[in-house]
Amino acid sequence: MTSKLERRVWTRLVGGTALVAGCLVGSPAEAAKLLDALPLSGQKVRVDGLLREYPGSMDKLSVALKGKAGSDPRAAGKIGYDKKNVYVGMRIYDKKLVRTSAAGPSEDHAVLTLTVPTPSGGSKTSTFLLYPGVRGKAGGTVKLKGRGAVAGAKLVEAQDTKGLTLEAQIPWARIAGASKIRSGLKASLKYVDSDSAGSISGIIGTSRAPVPLLLENEQGLRKNLLDPKSLGLNPARAAYGNVSGGSKYERVAIHGRYLTIVGFDYRKGTQFFFKDLDVQGAGMVRRLSLIDFDGDGRKEVLVVRRSGGGNKYREMVWVLKLDKQGQAAVVFQHETGISTENGTIANKLVVVGGAKPAIRIEVGKTTGFDPDSYAEPRQADMPDALMPWKNVGSRTFAWDGSKFDKVKEKIVKPSYKSKATKRPKRPSGPPPPMAPRPPTAGELQDQVYALYRKERKVGKTKPRFDFVTDVAADSRPERVLIHGKDIVVFGKGFRSGTSYTYISIAAKRAQDILHVTARDLTGDGKAEIIVRLDLPTKTSKEFGEVLVHRRTLVVYKVGEQGLSRIFAAETSRKMEGNRIVGALKFIRGKKGYELELRSGTAKGWTQKTYPFPVETATSAGFEPLLVPWGALKKIRYRYDGTKYQRQ
Repeated sequence: MTSKLERRVWTRLVGGTALVAGCLVGSPAEAAKLLDALPLSGQKVRVDGLLREYPGSMDKLSVALKGKAGSDPRAAGKIGYDKKNVYVGMRIYDKKLVRTSAAGPSEDHAVLTLTVPTPSGGSKTSTFLLYPGVRGKAGGTVKLKGRGAVAGAKLVEAQDTKGLTLEAQIPWARIAGASKIRSGLKASLKYVDSDSAGSISGIIGTSRAPVPLLLENEQGLRKNLLDPKSLGLNPARAAYGNVSGGSKYERVAIHGRYLTIVGFDYRKGTQFFFKDLDVQGAGMVRRLSLIDFDGDGRKEVLVVRRSGGGNKYREMVWVLKLDKQGQAAVVFQHETGISTENGTIANKLVVVGGAKPAIRIEVGKTTGFDPDSYAEPRQADMPDALMPWKNVGSRTFAWDGSKFDKVKEKIVKPSYKSKATKRPKRPSGPPPPMAPRPPTAGELQDQVYALYRKERKVGKTKPRFDFVTDVAADSRPERVLIHGKDIVVFGKGFRSGTSYTYISIAAKRAQDILHVTARDLTGDGKAEIIVRLDLPTKTSKEFGEVLVHRRTLVVYKVGEQGLSRIFAAETSRKMEGNRIVGALKFIRGKKGYELELRSGTAKGWTQKTYPFPVETATSAGFEPLLVPWGALKKIRYRYDGTKYQRQ
């Protein structure tokens, strides 16, 4: 197992003692709740009736479906499979075998029922009739109920003084729905007893209706996750599609708080994947869809999940993509909802169709909250939900070849009207600057922009972030760009409209700059530039050179002399599926906002397994990440005219 959050577990059935004639397992009252299929890939299967490929115990046909289950007839069987075929091996005890060349429904025969789910949520069922042969009277045959003999099927029996053994082979191609889906199957075995031609005296089976038939990967999933966690076999949600690149569909399912993946082609059908979604239960997963966002023929997994419980949660959308090794990584995340005792915000999630579908987040319904009373912590590692009192009506994201990128942002006039009967007083000082928006033609200032391009030698590359708001000088807005690792600021009211200022962000790569926005935090009527970064680093050789992702938030202020950093803090840390997520809250003060770091939540790590020292002091210019088990639960910061200082 690789970690507590994501594991790769494989199991193989281990053969026990050889089947002894007359040995059947289980009491007469037993009925199968599930059937474990025997993986036979890599073996040379001989359909000869001798059952050499079926070591150990078989599943007893102990349920009387007609007549009584007793000493005659008795039967036990096992279902096996490889890449091309499904196999059935059976030991049958019947004092009188009734068979004719007609192979009719009232003659002695076994029945294999297989049910295959469909992507739409339905199922397809195939019922195969297995007729043992009788020397000199009739040969063994396999029929599909209502259709006749099955092409490519085989059946061979072997008789002795205590009964007979039967071995059958049925191509997967003859099983309805199995050309694409071989997960989530159900099956049953029956034996129909006829003491005289034309009449049925009894029917026994493994169960009254088909029960789950678990292939090798599903057996591993049950034994290593579902049973230890008491999650049950039936998922709360399931979706079928090609997520790994093979010719068969995978089943992506929600079991409790876990997302699981199994498939006939996924990791050769011997392993499974699961990821802890950090939810209280399956009910907090609101959507599960499989969509090919990047047009490569493999579908990505879209999950809408709620972290929290009851009426207090944060809702977010995730998109997970499988790599060549079958590991699922989150490649897109965006907050879509907030619910507390004070109100709710519910964004709309729209998947825009096309060869490469896009994700659009729209402002939706809001109750309770208003711009004066809203003071919830912001997400440290993803864009926040859209607020109706801001000027962004929607954001659209699409795959750009290597990642999801924002391709469109709809700017609207905020129309939200507060319903609060009593509003908190606004901080004293000038009115806040306009919310960030795309520049108009008159705000582009191409000459100043060209000067920056020439002096910084950035060529014709496009900025990753580009917006205008009032960050300095007079009330006219400045243009704020992110070029590579540079923050660039210029405007008609800034430095007489003839020059620019810039600062380089302390990131290793431009793509480590995750999000940039602006907001007046200091209360002077000018917006500060807020940057979210990923700072990946490796541990030392002593600790295996493991990659650690540190998410940080940095605040820059713009003055006539240039840009300066006034606050920086680490807000989350991730390593090998383990994660600490802190919280940063903006709290209204007498002037502007105070900032408050709070201890957050841990996934995977515990106080004993956390491999880093618990930090409480500023390190390398960043305020510390507060861990749940640390003595320090929160730190408050106030702007002193130069930077934010700890209180």
